[in-house]
Amino acid sequence: MDGADKRTVLHRKKVALYVVACAFWIVVAAILYEAVSAFISQKAPGFNWWGIAILGASLVANPFLAWGKYRYGKRLDAPALKYDAKDTMICQYQTIVVLAGIGLTQWMGWWWADPVAALLIVPYVAWEAFEATKDARSVDPDEGEATAEA
Repeated sequence: MDGADKRTVLHRKKVALYVVACAFWIVVAAILYEAVSAFISQKAPGFNWWGIAILGASLVANPFLAWGKYRYGKRLDAPALKYDAKDTMICQYQTIVVLAGIGLTQWMGWWWADPVAALLIVPYVAWEAFEATKDARSVDPDEGEATAEA
């Protein structure tokens, strides 16, 4: 760190965990909104080769990014970085779901496959959001002040 005292470090840790938790909750809300909107409109997802190429690149890169983030998060005792690794894996799952949804829509004509697949991700993302929120609540910056005075 930058020579910050224990209380400041714990405060930063708490804020970082809350930011990650909020990001997870936003992802849950966005997936639910998009899935419900797709069911209401009964509109199939669009097909674009550039989009498929980007999804393919994500499919290859995300596991390596997640592994690196988790490894360094563990090494540095940085829970926010470990949750960021989990967020990267959520992106990986979303990539797989989008590819499966587009594939089923294009080849089977199932307009509903994409939103159903998206809804399958929601419980996992909500669980990670809950865990990150719980971890953020458990960090007590005042605890750092008490240990510094002892």
